This record gives sequence, C-alpha cells and structure tokens, in this order.
Amino acid sequence: MLPRSVQRAAILFTCGVFLAFLLPWLAQDGMFMDGQLYASVAHNEAHGYGTFWEPRFSQVGLAGLTTFHEHPPLVFGMQSVWFELFGSAFWVERSYALLMALLTVGLLVLLWRQLVPSGHVAREMAWWPIILWIIVPTVHWCFHNNMHESTMVVFTTAAVLCSVLAVRKAWWWVGVAAIFVFLASLAKGLPGLFPLAAPFLLWLALREGSMWRAIGLSLAMTLGVVGLYGLVLMDPAAKASLHTYVESRLLHRIAEDPTVDHRLATLEMLMTNMAGPLLIAGLLVVVTKRTRTKVNSLSAQALAMALVGLSGVAPLMLTMVQKSFYMAAALPIISLSIALFSAPALASWMASWPPKGRGMLVLRTIGILAILGSFVLAIIRFGDARRDPELLADVHRIGAVVPEHELVGLDPDLWNEWSLQTYLMRYHFISLDAYTQDLHWYITAKEGAPPVPTHYAPSGIELHGLTLWVLRADRDRNDAGAIHQNAIAP
Repeated sequence: MLPRSVQRAAILFTCGVFLAFLLPWLAQDGMFMDGQLYASVAHNEAHGYGTFWEPRFSQVGLAGLTTFHEHPPLVFGMQSVWFELFGSAFWVERSYALLMALLTVGLLVLLWRQLVPSGHVAREMAWWPIILWIIVPTVHWCFHNNMHESTMVVFTTAAVLCSVLAVRKAWWWVGVAAIFVFLASLAKGLPGLFPLAAPFLLWLALREGSMWRAIGLSLAMTLGVVGLYGLVLMDPAAKASLHTYVESRLLHRIAEDPTVDHRLATLEMLMTNMAGPLLIAGLLVVVTKRTRTKVNSLSAQALAMALVGLSGVAPLMLTMVQKSFYMAAALPIISLSIALFSAPALASWMASWPPKGRGMLVLRTIGILAILGSFVLAIIRFGDARRDPELLADVHRIGAVVPEHELVGLDPDLWNEWSLQTYLMRYHFISLDAYTQDLHWYITAKEGAPPVPTHYAPSGIELHGLTLWVLRADRDRNDAGAIHQNAIAP
C-alpha cells in the first residue's frame, strides 16, 4: 500500500483537478444550445407547462411537434424536480450537473475497489481514474453544457458496477443492473443500453465463472429491461410518448439527418478525446519500466473495462448520426481501463517517494492551489456570461418589458438562432413564432424590419444585436387583445 501521506496528497491533487475542470465554468451563465434547450424543457415542466410524458419547449413547439420528444423524458423529469427544489436561477441546472459528476466519481471509486484486489498496492488509488476521466474534453464539456449524457453516465456506470457484482458476488445484482440500464435508456435512448453486454465481456477478460453463466446474466439483464418497458408501456401516455420519440425523432434522425461523412468518425473522436489519458499512462509505463519495483499487473481488469467501454462506442458507428458526446457514457469505463493498465507503474513510482520529499510537496501544493483557485475563480466569475454575453443581455432586456408566457413574432431569418429561443424560454417563458402575423411584439435583427413595417414601431429598448418592435397603438386593439389570448399560462 502507498503511505498515507502520499495518498492524502494524491487525493488533494485529484480534488484540485476535478474542481478546476468544472467549478469555474459551472459558475458562469451561457450554454451550448442543446443544453439550454433541455434546461428550458425541464424548467417548463417544473412550472406546470408540460408533463413527464409530454414535455414542452414552447407554444410553437419543435420539429413539427407541439410536445418535445427529441429524447426520452427521464432527464427532463429529474431536472424539473431540481428546479422545483431550488428555483429558477441560472445556476440550478449547473448544480445539477455538478451533482451528476460527483455521483459518477463515487461510482468510479466503487468500481475501482471491486476490480483491484485487496492487498494490491494500487487498491487505494481510486483517485487515479478520476483524474484521467475528468480531463477528457468531451467529459467536462458535457457537464458544462447540461447534456443528457451527464445524467445517463450515472446510470450506465452504476449498471457496469452491478454487472461486476453479479459476476463476482451474487447473481441477483443483475436485476439492479437491469433497472439502471432501463433508466439510462429512458434518459438518452439507445446509447444507454451498452451495459447489457457487460457480464459476458467481463467473463471474456477475467474468465471468472462459466461462459454460460455470463451469457445467462446478460440475457437476464436484457429480459429485465424488456420487462420494465413492458410495464411502462401499459400506461397509454407513456406508450404514446415513447412511440412519438422512436417514430418521429429517432428513426427519422437516423434515416435522414447524417452528421458525419464516414462510419469511423466516432473512432477518430474517441482517439482524440483519449489522447491525453493515453499519453500520460503510456509515459508512466515507459518511464518507470526499468526503475520500478515489481507490482502485480492489472491487465485482465484493464482489458475487461476496455471491452465494456468500447461496447458503448462501437454501436454508434452503425449509423451516420455520430457526435463526440454520444459516447460520453462509455468514457468513465474507458478511463478506468487506462487507469488500471497504468496504476502498477504509478504505484511503484509513488511508493518510492519520501514522506516529506519534493514530490509530495509539489503534489500537495498544486492540489491546494487548484482547489482555492477554482473557488476564487467561481466567485469572481459567478453569473458572468462565458458565451453569448451580448445575446444574454438582449434576452434579459426583452424579458424586462415583454410579459412572461407571451407569444412573440420573429423574423423567419432568425428562426434557426436557437440560442435566442432557448434563452428567452428558459429565463422568461417567452415563445417565438416566425409565422403568425401581427403579434403584439416582434423581434428582428438589428437592422431588420417587421413584415409590415407600418404595423409596428420600435419599442425603444436598446439592444446589441436585435430590435424589439411593438404593434402600433393605432392598430385595432381587438386584434392585439385576441393575440394576447394566445399566450399560455403555466
């Protein structure tokens, strides 16, 4: 075992790295459009606009649907509870993301302790995979931007942990694993199903128990997931919701909305993302090969996690709809594999450190400075816009004069400016409509004009990149009143 002083310094360093990659970014406003869209839907649900099985984004809807079915509904439901508990401030969805990151860390620690034998020098090095995982670009980017993968990763990692327990401890853990796989798929669909193969892949690498038992565990887990969906689909609302998701969004996207030019794009994204952990681990193994003391290898465990992790990546290449964050749920398992491979080298090197030597001092100092620096930066930057600062300023100025739950006209040329739509909905419950004529309010680009300029006058609100127009006072008030009735209160 490593000396306690070395362990404490390493844990301190890990906490510093973890916080440095997350906290200063989560303290700021502004977000990637997809994440802001998901936050808007969850925020709406928390305020009674939309339900669990029929979440809603705006009065106009999205992709020809009035309800929101881009993804299954679980994450929206979970995050809506978070909004109900903590309110509507910008940091609420970010604190939710931090919680998901911390839960994943806890699961990685438990997995490490299940895979590394008692008495092994690396047994207490569960901090090592955490470092290799959080430095992966797609990982911290997903947490910064409220992506659904940030929730799904908790369920898939828990499912892998339960699969290990089913293989090594008691078979009934496979039932718990099935529940987590079901939840993962209800969070983000097909990418959440990869742990179904985990028991067989674990046997393939570890050769513990019989092959038929491993196959039986995988089949039992699969049947468990199917059974859970069977129970859920007995509810007509659930059946209609999931049918719309599969038919109108999932299959449509796979068939008609390719995002890459070739099927191996995900493999390229994986190698790019894992370049840092692979380089660090490779250097450790090479540099310490001749100097380190003999430490029992963890190569079988590393292979097991590599196979399970890659089972969450390879299926993504079956279609031409591929994005780097689709594989985010598999990245903790792949990072764990790299950590298991390199841990003996790192452990033997760190075991030689003097308890009060320079290496300890440097590690502890960097950890303390990173922790303090992360909190200081988070406080300094709290509420600042890390992206879209001018757009956010415009959104809040519009929200100060346009009533909540209002339907506002929008220049069709701005319809695909989804950040504008998502910010207005998330912070002010304002829906945009590019097709209805003579709504009371209308938004154009800075130098733009409403479709019938004589019907509108500038609102007088000074904006950076937009112009807010208001229906002229001499227009028929009955028309304006009828329009206001279109606004839907929560």
